[in-house]
Amino acid sequence: MSNYEWVSILCVFCYTCLLMTFIPAHGNRIVRSFLGILLAMLLWTGGSYCMRLQLFPSVDFWFHVSILGLFILPYAFLLFIQEYVNQRKQSSNILWLIVLGGLYAFNVVTEKIIPPPNVERISDSLVRFAYDFDWKVAIAFVIFLMLILQMLYIIFITAKEDQHSRKQLVPIVLGMMILFLGHLFLLLPFFRGFPTDLVSGFLNALCMIYALSKRKLFRLQLLASRTSCYAITGVIVLFITYFTVKSLNFFVQGDGSSFSIKITMTFALAILIGSVVIYHLVKRFLNAIFVRGEQRKSENLKTFTHSVSKTLNVQEILEQLASVIQQSIKSTNVFICVIDNDGNYTMQHSAPPIGYSSFSLTNTHPILSFLEKNDGCISYRQFKRTQNYKSMWDTEKKLFNDWGIEYLLPLKAEDDLVGIVLLSGKDKREYSQEDIDFLVSIGSVSSIAVKNSKLYEKVFEEARRDELTGLFNRKCFFETLDTLVEENKNKSLALAILSIDDFTLYNQLYGAKEGDIALKKIAQIIESTLGTEGFAARYKGKVFSLIMPEYDIYRAKMTVEKICQQVKSINVTAENHRLKMLTLSAGICGIPYTASSAQELLHNAELSLYNAKRAGKNTIKIYSLSDENAKTDTKEKSNLYNSDAYSEYAPTIYALTAAIDTKDHYTFGHSKNVAYYATALAKGLHLDNDHIEIIREAGLLHDIGKIGIPENILNKPGKLTADEYEIMKNHVENSIGIIRHLPSLDYVIPAVIGHHEKYDGTGYPRRIGGEDIPLSARILCIADSFDAMISKRSYKQSMPQEKAIEILEAEAGKQFDPNLVPLFIDLLESGKVKVMKPELLSISGTNS
Repeated sequence: MSNYEWVSILCVFCYTCLLMTFIPAHGNRIVRSFLGILLAMLLWTGGSYCMRLQLFPSVDFWFHVSILGLFILPYAFLLFIQEYVNQRKQSSNILWLIVLGGLYAFNVVTEKIIPPPNVERISDSLVRFAYDFDWKVAIAFVIFLMLILQMLYIIFITAKEDQHSRKQLVPIVLGMMILFLGHLFLLLPFFRGFPTDLVSGFLNALCMIYALSKRKLFRLQLLASRTSCYAITGVIVLFITYFTVKSLNFFVQGDGSSFSIKITMTFALAILIGSVVIYHLVKRFLNAIFVRGEQRKSENLKTFTHSVSKTLNVQEILEQLASVIQQSIKSTNVFICVIDNDGNYTMQHSAPPIGYSSFSLTNTHPILSFLEKNDGCISYRQFKRTQNYKSMWDTEKKLFNDWGIEYLLPLKAEDDLVGIVLLSGKDKREYSQEDIDFLVSIGSVSSIAVKNSKLYEKVFEEARRDELTGLFNRKCFFETLDTLVEENKNKSLALAILSIDDFTLYNQLYGAKEGDIALKKIAQIIESTLGTEGFAARYKGKVFSLIMPEYDIYRAKMTVEKICQQVKSINVTAENHRLKMLTLSAGICGIPYTASSAQELLHNAELSLYNAKRAGKNTIKIYSLSDENAKTDTKEKSNLYNSDAYSEYAPTIYALTAAIDTKDHYTFGHSKNVAYYATALAKGLHLDNDHIEIIREAGLLHDIGKIGIPENILNKPGKLTADEYEIMKNHVENSIGIIRHLPSLDYVIPAVIGHHEKYDGTGYPRRIGGEDIPLSARILCIADSFDAMISKRSYKQSMPQEKAIEILEAEAGKQFDPNLVPLFIDLLESGKVKVMKPELLSISGTNS
């Protein structure tokens, strides 16, 4: 072993393993330059190994191959240093390449600078390679020293400017010193024959690998690949075999006896078994050291990707992003800012939560300008060396220092900066390259998820907004009303419906463009007055709705009055609009006192708006319950039941009911009875007086459509056929067809169109059920059915009151509202409602 070929074998195998490890990471420029050093060392040590084995073609040939690697090595080292400190390549690099190339060519021809070693034969089987240098070798040493000094100068300048980089550069300087001393030791007699240059080269490689690991520029899990495990196992087994074969030689010498063969076979079997055991131990060791953390991060990344792919909620994505970063990276604090509608970046999530929710970066902030031009996870130390950092406010610098920010992670999706993640330190540990790579991967996934969710929110918001006014639209109004009523069922909530008076006339006088301007102005007034305390929507063309959680009726009225006053002020500035002034009529209702559901709340508010319109417009009406103890002849200014506003419609109603009387006297009397029963039930529910009057009028008009039904069907003595029944059902549409031509009476349409609907949804004409049926229609249904059951008709006898009550009870929840039936029966049994005969009622409704 005097030729020390085992040193060359060790170096060749180690460099080969390193090449196999780092080639998959060749995309990094620093690692790519390190591969150049490894290739130079492989030439150097490989040539030395082949030389010491005295392989074909000659010792001198392999010596020159080894020297080629030696001359390439300092140049490759220079390139590596320049890449490591992020310095641009200089023009002197070409000069150094020419000098080193010329020196090597001169040495190949003359062999004067570094001569081939002397092959000294120690014994018949052992030789030693010894170098005899003269003063000319100093030329190579001087050139190499000059290169080393340039590299040291680059390192010194970098360490002076960046204290953080100083620690990372120490292993490289140490490796350079070891490499230089290893070649220097070749000149000493004490090391004669020993390849100190190869050993120093291997130690230098270890120092560089340590520096790269400190810089975290490669994935250590690559060392645990199957090929790397095979290579490392092979090296270990080879050296075990190499050092034991001499001892084995003593046993196997001889003439091939059975004992020698057994020893040889036993040794081979031991090597085979040992190789398997060593392979599994190496794999387990490398996995335990290098892979476990990376596998955890990989699993976390996979889980995060799967989770965010199933949600379009920005807040959920940010919460998961902060959580996965803290789980995988162990960052102390994570602050996430996301772009808003104004283009600024506001903090929308932090882990753990902090009191800086109002923190925001404007779209012209220096940090954002820097991140837009740079990709990847960027060190805050690197950012502090830029001009952008100097442009920051001192208060912002102090805030970032207080937070301990160490890295900036831009969230970029197709060059669009959708957010920024600010990361603090890691409990006295530095961020590794694996951490940085993980952050880049997680940032790439989350940026796409955030951008998609922001686009979805934008589209979703646009779908919920009215294009002209910017308020929420009708669909969004209904969804929000249901939600807020449910959330405030044990609190108060007010709903106001506002309508622009005579808006059609306004458009005709001033044009549609001015009408749109008026709508926008009114929408702005509503939004600014309501603020964040309520929800405003454009309910219909000229109608707006206001949902006001935790508002009582009177506070809601004050808010609506402010809006109406501000709308009137629009007329002051519009000098040319004196022909028709802008005014609003409004109806207000609230829960829980005057409504118990979203449908009832909306219906009552609309009813109040109808009453405001009928009262002369430019007024506000509040839906209120009637006083149970008030006398029926009490007159109140707020009660339109006995006012002129209602009495003016009485002749129209009388004319219509008189028309049906000429064709079917039963229908005429039945309608008066239904109006009486329905009015009594409405009073029992303590409905608003205006609401009661509408129900009475709806009762009078609910069958007006029968005027279009043939008399032979109306008065048929027997059961109707299926076709005749279908014709009879048309009386509902006929009624609506008549009433809709009378705008002053269109408020009764909801009750009339729904009086044949059933609570279980099996009625007609719309087959709606439950509380989707207007309350007034559910009241008419009970009144209509009760009077029909106790009345005598051509096709049936009258039914006893008791039997009719039994049917009402049996059909509660099926045909009839289960909450209204008990009340109606109680009114009958208590005598508050009397069973009426047609001749006892007059059309004027004085007994109602």
